[in-house]
Amino acid sequence: MHSDYIQLADMHAVALGRQPSFPPSRQLTIMSETHEVGGLSSQAVEELRQEHGFNEVKTKPVPEWKKLARRYTDWISIIIIVAAIVSAAVPNDGGRGWTSFVLLIIELNLICIVGWSSERNAGNAVKELEALLSPSAQCNRDGKWQEVEARELIPGDLIQLKGGDVIPADAKLHGQGVMKVDESSLTGESLAVSKKSGSSILAGAVVAEGEMDAVVTAIGKECFFGKTMALLDAPQEVGHLTQVLNRLSAFLAAVSFFGVLIIFLVLLVARDAGVGYSLVTAFVIFVSSVPIGIPVVTTTVLAVGARQMAKEKAIVSRLSALEELSGMEVLCSDKTGTLTLNKLSLDQEDILTWKDHSQAQVLLLAALSAKWTNNDAIDQAVTNAVEGGQEALLGYKVKSLDAFSPVSKKTSATFTTPGGKDMMACKGAPQVIRDLLSDSKAQEACNNYIAERASKGLRSLGVAISHDGGNSWELAGLISLLDPPRSDSAATIKRAQEMGIQVKMVTGDQYAIAVETSRRLGLGTNIMEGEELLGAKATNMEFAKHVEAMDGFAGVFPEHKHRIVEAVQFSGRLVGMTGDGVNDAPALKKANVGIAVAGATGAAKGAADIIFTEEGISTIITAIQNSHKIFRRLETYIIYRIASSLLILGYFFFAILIFDFEMPTWVLVLINLLNDVSAMATSLDKVHSSDKPRLWNMNKDVIIACALCGVDIIGAMILTAFVRPVTWFTFPALSEGTDQGGTTSGPEVACVFLVLCALLQLNLLSTRNPNVWWWFNSKEGSGAPPPSLILVGFMSIFLLAATFVGVYWPSHVRPDGGRGWMEGAGWKAILLTWAWALAIWQLADFAKFLASWVTHKAEDIQANCRHTEAPLPAWVKAVNAPGVVGARFMRMAYKPVKVANKGMKTLHKRQEGKQPTQDIKEVDNLKSATPLDQANGVSQVNGGGGADNV
Repeated sequence: MHSDYIQLADMHAVALGRQPSFPPSRQLTIMSETHEVGGLSSQAVEELRQEHGFNEVKTKPVPEWKKLARRYTDWISIIIIVAAIVSAAVPNDGGRGWTSFVLLIIELNLICIVGWSSERNAGNAVKELEALLSPSAQCNRDGKWQEVEARELIPGDLIQLKGGDVIPADAKLHGQGVMKVDESSLTGESLAVSKKSGSSILAGAVVAEGEMDAVVTAIGKECFFGKTMALLDAPQEVGHLTQVLNRLSAFLAAVSFFGVLIIFLVLLVARDAGVGYSLVTAFVIFVSSVPIGIPVVTTTVLAVGARQMAKEKAIVSRLSALEELSGMEVLCSDKTGTLTLNKLSLDQEDILTWKDHSQAQVLLLAALSAKWTNNDAIDQAVTNAVEGGQEALLGYKVKSLDAFSPVSKKTSATFTTPGGKDMMACKGAPQVIRDLLSDSKAQEACNNYIAERASKGLRSLGVAISHDGGNSWELAGLISLLDPPRSDSAATIKRAQEMGIQVKMVTGDQYAIAVETSRRLGLGTNIMEGEELLGAKATNMEFAKHVEAMDGFAGVFPEHKHRIVEAVQFSGRLVGMTGDGVNDAPALKKANVGIAVAGATGAAKGAADIIFTEEGISTIITAIQNSHKIFRRLETYIIYRIASSLLILGYFFFAILIFDFEMPTWVLVLINLLNDVSAMATSLDKVHSSDKPRLWNMNKDVIIACALCGVDIIGAMILTAFVRPVTWFTFPALSEGTDQGGTTSGPEVACVFLVLCALLQLNLLSTRNPNVWWWFNSKEGSGAPPPSLILVGFMSIFLLAATFVGVYWPSHVRPDGGRGWMEGAGWKAILLTWAWALAIWQLADFAKFLASWVTHKAEDIQANCRHTEAPLPAWVKAVNAPGVVGARFMRMAYKPVKVANKGMKTLHKRQEGKQPTQDIKEVDNLKSATPLDQANGVSQVNGGGGADNV
């Protein structure tokens, strides 16, 4: 018996694909000590501690103050800080911009603190797993049984396990008897597994029944649970929304930089304005053009969306996952406990009755030969299927019950009927019941039933009855057992497919069970087994295509699920993952959107981005629909922010170069800050959902924004020409104001202030509707619903305030002093300015509508050309030209992207040896894609390249 100790650790390590925990000579020493004293000695423990450490996985959490400090050190924050310092430190014709300084610091703190607090409470899967690795265990040390903390265990320790215990480390069972272990949270297997002496057991599994000793073979990161932990602790890539926003910010910053550089040089050289004024003006225009409010507004949109999701029983732990969910094209779903109930059930529609026995009689006999208390999963399935429960057995008296044993593989009961007759009922493995029968036809029926159900991966039971005390048996019927799909799973999958989402089932169960479950769910039966996943010799690209063609995967472990998600991401698609067990946690964290279903383990919840609190997965459809609305709100703001940035930059670029226009810098900072505050109201705006994934197309967004702001700039410049007294036409209602020097009078500044405020605020109505702003519709695709009262309210407040400022601002109030001042222009001039602003806005909105229609038409034609492999029309290529130019600009500004899609990094590390030439070319194509390429949807993987595949 004790000879089993000699190779326990080595065999288990090799089975898991690792090197032995210690060399054979060392194993002999340890195991002999275990044998001699009933466990390890204290001296052996200390020696092994030096080699293996503790049974834990140490992580290094980032302090909250560091997370906050990082937000103050990103490039946008640094720009704001520098602009604030320049405004206050650099003299501007005798004045200093302290008002601009205060406003910029307020905006900086708003951006950083709101962003930090929104992510502070995000789930942490590593902490959840550490908590699961901290129970105590009964361990034999120095010949005595004692309770020790799980972290103190060492390979070679002899531990004692009993029903209900969480296994603290990987081990090998030792001793007599059989133990049932529930590994569903690790492997996805829904039924407890029987283990005997010499069997491997995994850390994190639960002892369902029995009591045995075990020898620890692996601890910490070396155990199965620890490997899962290591996958979770891997650095997480930057989120998709963050990438899109970073690219947008970098693009606008680059354009703004070149624009303000020209402004600075013109002011300094051509206008001889002085270094101080030129520098402060250039910096403030730059800060106003760069989208510094994006973190605040997007966080507000996502936070409001998260609150709406909570009402639908979905808790969001990572806000940016809401945007990624809207673009999700592939959903990988765990089977056990997610698509199915994780509860063995009797399939009442698949009961085969024999001769005169009815289904009710078959169930009755099965229930009579079952345990009703402290029963196993099979007896629970049988007793739960009996209509009326135990009351259905009233009148029947069970005299004796022979419980199930691994040897007999059946249970039998002697009972008395209500009529006083003594009979026997027996249920068990169908082949065992078959061998009890003397009827050849009944035996043949059993053989056919066994073969057919086995081909579907179903477990089956035979039920027999004896009238002569067990001397002869008669077949009553055959029943099948399965882990049934949830009632809403099939409908949810069908709806997801209708929304353009490809659903793939991922399970640790055996192949036949996966095929049958997939068939019942309407997913298809093209299933890949887990052994093929890590053993595949295909290139990354070939493997990704192979995964894409599969309907599901069977016999998978955490590493397999992790790689499946990586493969989908390698092909350039956003992927979601649903699950409930510890074995799902790495894939949940790796996926773009990880979703933990109701009843999930703490580890799964910690790794997930979205957590469902209601049974079933139908909530995912509501979540996707809400995410589409959130995406539309974000897209509205992005178009608005691009148009606003270019409007401010474009207007002041031409106004300064052509008219030598002067405007107080604090006024410009205030316009920008209040603009972002009013834009937050878009988070509560009414928008339509969509029946297809929503993906970013920055080429389209930039074209629409440019059409809108282009007309705005022209209109604002014409107004500026009208209000200038030195031009050929003088604004009829505009007073000259108080003469305080400079090239621009106070009333002129008031009119320009109002027209910029009006256009910026009214553009909120334009960007929310792909049609003309006033075309409201209740259906997706033909317009937008009416704006929310909150959005209209914010706009009205700011526009009313801007109107009164433009009319009444006193000339002597000059917060920062220096050049540039503002004075109320009076009601006549302001009303004329309002009329002009409304006219220009209508023209700009129509230009936006035309741009939206053209780009939408171009998208449809591109999709059709990709499907038919036809060449793109010349006008579509012209529409795509801005994206191509932008991509070339980004290539000049940035080095090639190291990782084109989330997950490539891990795939490359796992690739052994040199990649085949074709694979290298494919990966290089992905690496050479710029951030703007990817935002525009350019992918060398999906076929084509450049503008033809936008």
